Amino acid sequence: MKLIEFYRQLFLETSAIFEPVWEGEDIPFGYRWHKRNYPLPEQFQIRDMNTDHPALMYSLILPETYLGTTIYEEIKRYPSEYELSIVILNRQIWLNATLQTDKLQDSLMGFLHHSRGELMNVLDCIIRLPEEAKG
Repeated sequence: MKLIEFYRQLFLETSAIFEPVWEGEDIPFGYRWHKRNYPLPEQFQIRDMNTDHPALMYSLILPETYLGTTIYEEIKRYPSEYELSIVILNRQIWLNATLQTDKLQDSLMGFLHHSRGELMNVLDCIIRLPEEAKG
């Protein structure tokens, strides 16, 4: 069994118990799941990046209103054990937390919850919406 298959099976088993709302799909070089029961859509991926260990990526998909915020500057400065990044696609912002599995110190669901918490912390506590920046 390849390592990416191990993590896929682990995610399938644990998400069925703790977060059964994830919907999966196979993608080139890995697996992707979507979750839409939260105010913001979420995505989780396990990617084979041609390294010894697959990468885990958790994403929050933000609406267009976040395009005018300070999120770009803040995500660069936010201290995290994850690699944080932003991708803009179809007028939406994909706020990402990525970790190679060889650096994983939590369970797989622990990674999801911890990265979700960090990204929500960025949204709730750090960035300023355009109307807040004026006042």
